[in-house]
Amino acid sequence: MSLIPQQSVEFSLAFPTQVTVRREIHSDLRDQGLLLRHRQAMTVGDISAKELVLWSTTSPIEVTVFVPVGSLIVWNVWRDNAAMHGLLGNAMIRDFELPDGAVMLECSDGHAPRESTDLRVELRFDPGRAQEP
Repeated sequence: MSLIPQQSVEFSLAFPTQVTVRREIHSDLRDQGLLLRHRQAMTVGDISAKELVLWSTTSPIEVTVFVPVGSLIVWNVWRDNAAMHGLLGNAMIRDFELPDGAVMLECSDGHAPRESTDLRVELRFDPGRAQEP
């Protein structure tokens, strides 16, 4: 985990894992989202995909994602003029581990200064509660 700003964060999962994503804050200036990408399909409810976007305007505050073994890559995205953007301009993400083992992500979109927080989410990893879809 690192407080150094980067454009994406990668988590290596040794077991199928239940990842709980809880949105703490988001900017009202534009739609904010968190993009999750994996080589294999992840599952949220009855949806399975290798790439999932959890939009602050449409997803619940807390979402449970079942993720297979392997590398989970996460970055923030935003909508501008009806198009999704990410990994450009001043986009960045800082990650730090919380005392209880969860991970906090603080994200700045491509418009705001890199030091700002336009989106903050907490990730909880629970390999003991993972279930195969």
